[in-house]
Amino acid sequence: MGPMFAWYWQLLDWGLASWSVCLLAFHGSWIDSAAAFVLGLVAGSLNLLASRLKGYTNLFEASVSILCGFVVSALGEWLCFPAVTLSATVVLLPGLVLTTGAIELAARNMHAGTIRVGYALMLAFIIAFGIHLGNNAYVEIFSAPNRASNMDLAVCAPVSMWWWWLAFPVSISSICLLINVHPRNWPMCNVAAGAMFAVFWTLVIHLQLETIGPVVSAFVLGLVGNVWGRLFRRNAYSIMLPGIMLLVPGSVGVRGIMSMFGGSETGSGAQLVSQMAQTSLSIMIGLFASSFVVHPHGKKLSALITV
Repeated sequence: MGPMFAWYWQLLDWGLASWSVCLLAFHGSWIDSAAAFVLGLVAGSLNLLASRLKGYTNLFEASVSILCGFVVSALGEWLCFPAVTLSATVVLLPGLVLTTGAIELAARNMHAGTIRVGYALMLAFIIAFGIHLGNNAYVEIFSAPNRASNMDLAVCAPVSMWWWWLAFPVSISSICLLINVHPRNWPMCNVAAGAMFAVFWTLVIHLQLETIGPVVSAFVLGLVGNVWGRLFRRNAYSIMLPGIMLLVPGSVGVRGIMSMFGGSETGSGAQLVSQMAQTSLSIMIGLFASSFVVHPHGKKLSALITV
């Protein structure tokens, strides 16, 4: 199926997704989010170019990552490097592909699951290497300080958490547009994702329950989506997908691989990659559990039968 929305809405969507996720997930400041919005527009423009020039398709992810790494390094005195680079490439991050692959493998769909997991890992390496290459190019050309040496989001200066509730509906709506969800389903997508985010806010951010928080959050998201799908006999997966994309851990894997490329935080990098796998498995368990509660005998009306 082709895009549901005109090209200029798709272009704006890339910028809004980067702006909102920068505030919501990557500890960005207002200046960081503005820079992420502009770079998101650039990434969206290159995506439109890739859709028209098939020869450029294979270079798309690498070129966007290199450009973001170079530009943010050049503006590193005013910007938080990890927040802006990850936000600008957020649409490319492989967390959803990895989580979907884990779900497929757990459902014993070995062929599709293996391909998705392998593709997700390769995509994480491409994005991480592109950002690393863009940063190193600027450092070597202009003898500048290495901005990518620390991918810890703790170095950023985030806005107040209360602003997250402004960025949240923008983020969910931008994801809905990105994945071609029909506008009539956008309110329900925001309700399901909002319930998930409220649980995540309480368990992970306030109670510091980082192990069970993603599991319970995914369970609540799947429960709301599956109940809605059962009541209205519609595809619940399209309702859950925007919320899943907020939970998925693609940025964690990219940060881990970046740390490995940097050579100074190999142990930390391996830990971040391990965390990416753990979060994917947590989401998988939460979605499976919610599907079992609502459909104990299984279901047929789903894009992915298992969730």
